[in-house]
Amino acid sequence: DLDVDCLQDGTTLWSKGSSEGWYFRSKSSGLTWRKWWGRSLLAHIGLELILYLALYYIIKAGRLALDDEDRENLDKLINYFRENLAGMGKEMTFLLGFYVSNIVKRWWDTYKTLPWPDSLVAISHALVDFKNEKSMEFCRTILRYCMLSYILCIRRLSKALKKMFPNDKSLIKAKVATRKELLIIEKQGELSRVWWIPISWCMTMIKSSKENKFVPSEQKILIDQLAKFQVKLEGVDTFDFVILPPLYRQVVRFAVWIYFFMSLIGSQTMLSDPTTYIPIFLILKFIFFFGWLEVAEAIENPFGNDADDFHICQLVSR
Repeated sequence: DLDVDCLQDGTTLWSKGSSEGWYFRSKSSGLTWRKWWGRSLLAHIGLELILYLALYYIIKAGRLALDDEDRENLDKLINYFRENLAGMGKEMTFLLGFYVSNIVKRWWDTYKTLPWPDSLVAISHALVDFKNEKSMEFCRTILRYCMLSYILCIRRLSKALKKMFPNDKSLIKAKVATRKELLIIEKQGELSRVWWIPISWCMTMIKSSKENKFVPSEQKILIDQLAKFQVKLEGVDTFDFVILPPLYRQVVRFAVWIYFFMSLIGSQTMLSDPTTYIPIFLILKFIFFFGWLEVAEAIENPFGNDADDFHICQLVSR
């Protein structure tokens, strides 16, 4: 059964987490300085920008140390790089923009696919006859099996949830499953691969609920909600198998790094250019391009432990 630890004042306590953790992560909880800095642009690309500018000024200083003939030859090289890089800017914008848009779309689609048990709970309250003696136990068992399937499916993907439930003993301790239930599932295969078995148990329980008078009528509505819950979990599972081709990511990163490596030469100032000590436009391009790359890297794997990843543990606790 799903008997959680109950306090005398009526509140519930779960050793694995608190429902307040989910709302603490929300935007309405406020943004502290520490949160802002950890997710700021400076924290992500500030060091890389400083190192990049250091290389720029090293090349600039080396150019000033050359004699007139060598400096003239270097100016020709700078002009050659500048002319060819001018056309590559638009191509790089398209390539990187298309890549990041696909990453963001995949990230948001993954989050929308995550099932929430709220609808199942609300419909259970509408359909289950709680006047029956064991109807509350029936309802709690249905919801516990759904949460067990949820955890078993996502634990394989989420590092945070794997840390929250590192082994079968932790599932038993959290009262999400019993030892007997886990043994039955393990006979059918690895827990993370047969996560759907507890949902099938729910289907069987609902099938006999009319005879036991737990759900006097409209069992199909409850079954439909369970089926939707399973379909969403299958969608989350699919995101782990169908990934963006690694070659696509390698091409984008290679193109960006090569472009800015050549920009170290192409962005050097010549005698005919206005005197500028800070390469403003090079800095802006660096922030735009590498900022986009950081966005993609931050949400590429939403089941990690970073601040911008899905807060699966808090969601499960909720």
